[in-house]
Amino acid sequence: MSFAEKAYSLLAVCYITALAVALAVSPQVRQLPYLLPLSLLGVAVNVGLLYVVFKDIFSRRFANPYSRYIWVAAIFLFMPAILVYLPLHGFRKR
Repeated sequence: MSFAEKAYSLLAVCYITALAVALAVSPQVRQLPYLLPLSLLGVAVNVGLLYVVFKDIFSRRFANPYSRYIWVAAIFLFMPAILVYLPLHGFRKR
């Protein structure tokens, strides 16, 4: 990953974490006028994060050729798997 992709990945994870904390702590954020724009921004951030991570997966060489497909399936079916993929593979050189 390039520096920009790493920075975007970290900011995306921070945004989603902050949104989850805000929703859990502040009842005002759960109202529709606040919830709708914050959630739409969260969707846009997640789409960008998925693009960056899938681009990295398909451009990286793995020791096992099936590892690529296992990571794609894990991230597609269980999105928090990105939190495991990024430190293990994403932030390292290809």
